[in-house]
Amino acid sequence: MEHFDIAIIGTGSGNTILDERYAEKKVAICEQGVFGGTCLNVGCIPTKMFVYAAEVAQTVRDSARFGVDAHIDGVRWSDIVSRVFGRIDPLAAGGEHYRRSSPNVSVYASHTRFAGRAENGYGLRTEAGDEFTAEQVVIAA
Repeated sequence: MEHFDIAIIGTGSGNTILDERYAEKKVAICEQGVFGGTCLNVGCIPTKMFVYAAEVAQTVRDSARFGVDAHIDGVRWSDIVSRVFGRIDPLAAGGEHYRRSSPNVSVYASHTRFAGRAENGYGLRTEAGDEFTAEQVVIAA
């Protein structure tokens, strides 16, 4: 059974853990969803980008108060969505590619759960059927 120094469950904030201290460590990263976690993919970042588009429209609506005559001809929702995910999707894909290309990192694209204590740490099992152990486990999901 493969053994890791550390297993990280979740790639949002969990993906930021790996710095130079882990360069020589054997690392497992487990992610059942899209790389980057909630904040990047469906939370903070896309929300702020959608809100900004709404704020721009509101500014145009309020422009007469400032002596500027302007109007909105329409809102192209599909363009807004394309702009948001055109920015986010490459970040998620780039983060995953970066981790998969690291020689000391193994990525498990599956739901992962504890499988009990092991002699050298903790046993883990993915929904895909992979089993491994890790000395340390960080739950960052």
